[in-house]
Amino acid sequence: MDKKLTILDLLPVTAPGILSPEMKSDMGRFLPDGTDIRHVQIEEGSVTIECEYDEAFSAPQVIKLAMAEAEKGGVDGVFVNCFGDPGVRAVREVLKVPVFGGFEPAIYLALGLGDTVGIVTVLRNVVPMIRGAIARAGLEGRVTSLRTLDMPVLELADRGKLMENLYTECRRAVEEDGVSVLVMGCTGIVGVNDDMMGRLRADGYDVPVLEAAQCAVALTELYARMGLYQSRQTYMPPPEK
Repeated sequence: MDKKLTILDLLPVTAPGILSPEMKSDMGRFLPDGTDIRHVQIEEGSVTIECEYDEAFSAPQVIKLAMAEAEKGGVDGVFVNCFGDPGVRAVREVLKVPVFGGFEPAIYLALGLGDTVGIVTVLRNVVPMIRGAIARAGLEGRVTSLRTLDMPVLELADRGKLMENLYTECRRAVEEDGVSVLVMGCTGIVGVNDDMMGRLRADGYDVPVLEAAQCAVALTELYARMGLYQSRQTYMPPPEK
C-alpha cells in the first residue's frame, strides 16, 4: 500500500478568507487518493504579495511557519502558495522535504508541452519579480511572453472580470507573441484552465493552460512520493553561529 502523504499549503499572505473552498478543491484536483493537504497561513506580513517589498516583508514569517509545522511532524512536502516564491530557497536549506513555490513547477511542466511559454499575471508591479525568476532559471529563450490582467490579487474573486481579462491576454499571447503554452502567473488564478483551453480551441488555438497551484501541489507530492528533496550541494544547511 502506498504511503499516505501530507503536503503543507503555506499561505505567505495575511488577507483573511483568501483561501476559498474552491481554491482548496482546485489545487488538490490531481492528487492521488489518500494524499492530504494541510493549510496554514502566516499571521504577520503583507496582505497580498504584488511586489518585491511585499515578498521580502512576508518571507521571514514563511520560514518561521514552515519550520514550526515541520517540527510538529507529518509534513512530506511544502508548497509556499505564491508565484513569487517568497522564502522558498531559504526553507529548502532547513527542511529535508521537497519545497516549491508557484513559479517553478508550472514552468517546468509547461516546458515539456511546447517550445515557447507565456505567463499571464496580475499587475505590472509583479513583472520585475517574474522576470528575475525567469533569468535565474536561465529560461529567457523559452519563456517569451509576460502579460498582465491589471487586476490586484484581491479582485480575482470577480469571476466575470477575471475570465474576460484572462481570455483577452491569453489570446494576445498566442496570436501576437507566438506562445505555445500558457501559465497562470498567480496562484490565486484557479479553476480557469478547462474553460480557457476550450475558448482558445474554439478560436483555432489548441494550447495547454496550466494553473500554478495545481502544478505546484502535484509536483511537490510526486517528489515526496519518490523520496526526493533538494540537493545539499545547492541548498546547504545554514552554518551554526
